[in-house]
Amino acid sequence: MDFGFDETQLAVDEAVRGVLSRQPAPADAWRILCDGGLHVLGFPEEYGGAGLGAVEVGIVARALGEVALTTPLLGTGIAGLVASRARAADVTDWCKGVLDGQVTAVSAGIAGGGDLPVTTADMGTQRHTITGRFAAAPHAEQARWLLAPTAGGPVLVDIDDRTATATPIECSLGTEQSDAHLDMQFELVDARCTALLPVRADRPDLYTDLYRAVFLSYASGLLSGALKLTAEHLGSRTQFGRPLATFQAASQEIADIYVLATALESVSLFCNWSIDNGGRAGTELDAALFLFAGEGRAAMQMCHHLHGGLGVDVTYPMHRYFSLAKDVVRHCGGERQNLRRLGTRCSSL
Repeated sequence: MDFGFDETQLAVDEAVRGVLSRQPAPADAWRILCDGGLHVLGFPEEYGGAGLGAVEVGIVARALGEVALTTPLLGTGIAGLVASRARAADVTDWCKGVLDGQVTAVSAGIAGGGDLPVTTADMGTQRHTITGRFAAAPHAEQARWLLAPTAGGPVLVDIDDRTATATPIECSLGTEQSDAHLDMQFELVDARCTALLPVRADRPDLYTDLYRAVFLSYASGLLSGALKLTAEHLGSRTQFGRPLATFQAASQEIADIYVLATALESVSLFCNWSIDNGGRAGTELDAALFLFAGEGRAAMQMCHHLHGGLGVDVTYPMHRYFSLAKDVVRHCGGERQNLRRLGTRCSSL
């Protein structure tokens, strides 16, 4: 069996790496990615999207992680995977807006935890509204739309100043970089919304799986990028006339990080492939994100340690990887939360 990428997937990988090889500034990266059509990979072809799946979106997310770049593309990638599974009549304006570069914010759930809200139907207009406080993924300050989960499935909210109040929340990177992006928290009060993916008995957590799969791809890229940065440092720096990489303690530590990074990449690819082929990847996603929240954090700390004094310099790229890894954990849950999710799934089998 051939587990390699097909021609389309190889083309996507080549395209995104070609863009990132120019080392665009964070302020310009979103526009350049949009010019290359990489923001609409998952959106339906009838609206100008590429009609591709989670594997292709994951390829782009991983490549962004490898260079520790933050753009609205993570949220838009998740949105495209949802739009391709929604009823066509419900997503026309949304898809056209995204094609023009409008940003879609995505939320994993209620800010601070708690039960998901239920939409309310207006008997006169048959329109649905939603009330709740949602934490949104990075770059939501630019958002025209909000994709949020409810007890009945994800809904699309057209952000309106009259019904939505946005409050900025400083991200981990913001403690070290004054111009870093801000996360947002949206307070919705009777905001109009459109149901997109009604909950199905056979796939009750589809939206959650799509959200977490894209973030896992990004997380695996972050760890691989940190690993590469550290390996290059160990190979170029010498001590006692020998490269640091030849010292047994350093080589063992970097080998352990390599094993973890390879495992996360493999699980990420499996989860994306499963989603594209109608399978369920919730258990694997919970396990992988549990691993990243614990062992991934420890691996990032070891990368800092292996850099010596250079590792504590906030102007050195290693800090971006570590800070963004903390943001991924914040958006997808820490060790305890993912272990609880995994235990709940296993107990119901």
